[in-house]
Amino acid sequence: MNDRDKELLLQIYGEEYGPDAGPWNTSVKSKYLEYRITAFFEENFSVNPADKICNIGIGAGIWDRYLSYRLKNGTLTSIDIDSECCKLFELKLENENNPNIIKVINSDVLLLNDFDNSFDIVTMVGSTRLESGLFERIIIKAIKLVKPGGSIYYQTLDKDEEKDFFGEICKNNSCRIKKYELDTKYGLKAQYFKAVKEIDDIIIS
Repeated sequence: MNDRDKELLLQIYGEEYGPDAGPWNTSVKSKYLEYRITAFFEENFSVNPADKICNIGIGAGIWDRYLSYRLKNGTLTSIDIDSECCKLFELKLENENNPNIIKVINSDVLLLNDFDNSFDIVTMVGSTRLESGLFERIIIKAIKLVKPGGSIYYQTLDKDEEKDFFGEICKNNSCRIKKYELDTKYGLKAQYFKAVKEIDDIIIS
């Protein structure tokens, strides 16, 4: 890592608890949300040896780092259209000596046609769908990325989004919701979904 990258990384680590991000990052609401996102995954998804996991939307990289340590000799592919998010995540992985196989891709996920039907689990959490501006198209793409019989973890903080929005997209794309939770604690509207992609008209639980 060169000196410029070290300075950038030090700046980013410092800003995580600085005047702008600190009040949110240290809040009970933020900590609770991070816990619930992780708990839903732990309670409803199984990570098997050599599984391939994909996350759409890196952001600060907290969720991707968690997923990387849940691997069992598998791989994590992290995708984000923002080149700065990708670079900072790569620098953090290098700094932390993360030993797992992680592929960071800086691209619009809709353009990545080589990965369709490639992953055992695809995740998209937080404000990724809203920030992308792609709405149902990015959910359809997430479904396409999953192998038949594979699982999708979709979590949304969109206060205007109804449960049926995701359910209808799943229904129209050979997928079915297996688990749903709504949590409104601390003034949030957080919705958690596990969906499974059909395999020869049979749903794998």
